[in-house]
Amino acid sequence: MGVTDKISDDGDTCSKVTLETFREIFRSIEPDVEIDTFEEKQGSGQGDNYTATLYRAHLTGQQINPTDGTIHKWEKSLICKRIPDNVQRREAYKSDKLFRSEVLFYMEILPELLRFQSTKTAKVFAATPKCYYTREDLLIMEDLRIREFQMPDRQKGLSIEETQLVLKEVAQFHALSLAYKFENPTQFNRLRELITEGLFCSSNTNWYKNYYDGLTKDAIKMVSDTLPEGSKYLDAMKKFVDCSTFFSQMVQLVSAETTLSAICHGDCWVNNFLYRYECAGDDVERKKAVDVCLIDFQLIRYSSIALDVADILFCCTTKAIRDEHLNAFIKLYSSEVSGWLKILCTNIPESFDTAEKFSQLFWEELKTYGRFALGIALDIIPISTCSSEHAPDMYLNMRPEGMEVGAPVLNFPPNDLCRQKMSDIVVDMVDRGIL
Repeated sequence: MGVTDKISDDGDTCSKVTLETFREIFRSIEPDVEIDTFEEKQGSGQGDNYTATLYRAHLTGQQINPTDGTIHKWEKSLICKRIPDNVQRREAYKSDKLFRSEVLFYMEILPELLRFQSTKTAKVFAATPKCYYTREDLLIMEDLRIREFQMPDRQKGLSIEETQLVLKEVAQFHALSLAYKFENPTQFNRLRELITEGLFCSSNTNWYKNYYDGLTKDAIKMVSDTLPEGSKYLDAMKKFVDCSTFFSQMVQLVSAETTLSAICHGDCWVNNFLYRYECAGDDVERKKAVDVCLIDFQLIRYSSIALDVADILFCCTTKAIRDEHLNAFIKLYSSEVSGWLKILCTNIPESFDTAEKFSQLFWEELKTYGRFALGIALDIIPISTCSSEHAPDMYLNMRPEGMEVGAPVLNFPPNDLCRQKMSDIVVDMVDRGIL
């Protein structure tokens, strides 16, 4: 499309959109619509998104009824996701690379997986926002708020219902990827080769050194304030988050080729799940989650599916919920994956051709690779336990004095909730043989 780009003050091409951009997009989607105006507003709060800029665009115009020629008012709300205009900000968070991964997901990976699924069943994976337009620096998607989807309270974590819903959708996505790999190995390898690890790769070691040095020290301090010195829990944590080996361990976890390696979401935390709620029975005060959409596919990776699930279970739920429901959550997830594989595969590998076999295999995978979630927790838990008004501006003082290169150093003052959640994750992982 002939989209006009705006040139920013620093001479860099920035990803702003014009009225003509929207007109060209909707000429093929809704040819009977003439768009007159659009307005943009900030699309996310502080602490919700750091690697891209989100705007909500409200379009207004006229729609001509093709039957009788009558004209009606037309309007639509969209989400515009863009690379930050400021070059320093883009470099700080490697936004260019991450953004390309998400564009790739919506342009090639998701359409191919859905095409494959549609040859097997009429019910296809629908837990993502509709994407209207992609460009290397721009994504234009449906505004899920119009369908009453909203972000859950990241400080509270996911409820039982919310966890069950997201596990079902992630299970379908994983099963779709696994089935495509089994049924079309050559085509799957083509998709896999398009994916590059956006965070935990050896080439990023120096870039993230100061970033993770700070996070590992902060996490050890938090857990040390909660758990007794010399306990098996603290010792196990210190071994894993040792700043001299931590990043290389994370690289090994994401790059390992396993029986259950597939295309994964890669960033399964509370802010990337949007839910739709309904009143629970006669209790008008209690809202029940009835649907979920997954957003933000910037960190898609080819890895063990256990990484996504571990992030959900350990970074997004409370210890109280895990104590009572973790086994049931994994049983639900395993049953969903197994059920979808039966629908999508002509021949399922014998090693997990039943729900029981898959569940056993997944547990082994989780115990081997699940500690990845603790590594993710080092920055997810401080962010998720911090309110939006207290979330730091990640673009201010991005690097300490004398630090010329590298990712910005996080400065989230720990609170009691953060300390407790981090400690709970460590205790749960040690007790379950994961750490």
